[in-house]
Amino acid sequence: MLHGAHTVVVEVRGYEDLPHVSLLRNRWQHMSRGALAFALAAGLAVGCNNTTSTREETAPPVATAVVRPSVAWPSASSVDARALSMLVDARSEREIKPLIARSPVPVLAPRELRLASPTLVVEGEYFALTGRAGGATVSLQGTRAAHRYEGIEPVSGNRDVRGTRGFVSSNEGIRTASWIENGAAYTVDVECAEASDERCRSDAFVLEVVEQLAFVGGSGR
Repeated sequence: MLHGAHTVVVEVRGYEDLPHVSLLRNRWQHMSRGALAFALAAGLAVGCNNTTSTREETAPPVATAVVRPSVAWPSASSVDARALSMLVDARSEREIKPLIARSPVPVLAPRELRLASPTLVVEGEYFALTGRAGGATVSLQGTRAAHRYEGIEPVSGNRDVRGTRGFVSSNEGIRTASWIENGAAYTVDVECAEASDERCRSDAFVLEVVEQLAFVGGSGR
């Protein structure tokens, strides 16, 4: 399911490079009534105390830097004709092929899954491919730009993905796989229209899509 393409630009140092984001649950849900009442009372007390300092404590800024790791480009002769044919038809060829040729990141596409109404977006540092597969939307993003955060150490992946260590996760029913390949960071998201759709009830389908991805082109620079 290539859908709602979104690109998260993160550092490519190791697996902290992966465009993989974890969402925290609302901690108020875990607060007991007594603790909640205490917190509210404490807040009111501070607000009513005229002697309380209003000076705000601010954390020091975290140094960041945008990095652009070198991309190891597959040879032009390695373009997978089958994957390209699954992505491009007679109607879309004139639109999609020139976009592929402009991509700053090697464009990957499924070999066995034909996406309905595929949409390809190419910008200066990334590409995003989105399409429908029945009642599911599949989104694939690849980026070469990353943010490096001072003091943040590399994090190992939690699954084997395309011969390397990557991340596989689920958030609000969306299955996500993220990994590094050829120096670029890739993410595949699968979102189903129906909660009962088996493709979003386990990691099997998103990993199936990931493993069948093949190189279909790019700018080569």
